[in-house]
Amino acid sequence: MIAGCTNSVDVGPTNRVAVTTSASPWTVFEGSASPSPAGSWSPDTVASGTFLPYRPGSTAITYDPAVVPPGATASVAIAQNTQTMEVRLQAAGLVPRRVYGAHLHTQPCTATPDDAGPHYQHQADPSKPSVDPSYANPMNEVWLDLTADGYGEATSTALLKWTFPAGESARSLILHAQPTKTAAGVAGTAGPRVACLTLPER
Repeated sequence: MIAGCTNSVDVGPTNRVAVTTSASPWTVFEGSASPSPAGSWSPDTVASGTFLPYRPGSTAITYDPAVVPPGATASVAIAQNTQTMEVRLQAAGLVPRRVYGAHLHTQPCTATPDDAGPHYQHQADPSKPSVDPSYANPMNEVWLDLTADGYGEATSTALLKWTFPAGESARSLILHAQPTKTAAGVAGTAGPRVACLTLPER
């Protein structure tokens, strides 16, 4: 739930209940069943944006408006301690019932999707592009695939047993048109890059 917005909750086949909050956009994650690396959820990196066609200075871009409609939103929060990291993605305004691949990438967003670079890897694959499941996997990369519900909303969480070194963090979230593949030779691929959210440098 994005702060100040109204979300809907399914309570039956024909009913919809509106829920409104004015709290921080990260309040929705408090009380999550997923353990926080710091014991209580306290993200040290946050980014949010509304996906629009590129213009100079854009930090949230839709490259394919049919897949990520203009006006769709995404928020990323990252909490880490010295050994573990939790990354949380929340999105709204997506195509209902659609599955998206989602990963953190090494470079900020630009008008050109490929400029966001490859997936961020804890242990870098010496071969490029990285499609070896020994490296392209959700334990070595940050995978946040999500499926939008009937209202185009979705959340995803990745729990990792490593952290970003200071000054070497991931710099963008990329949404892909397809779910992430895992087989050898295609591991980590998820179709075209359809949207990008720049993450702050840390």
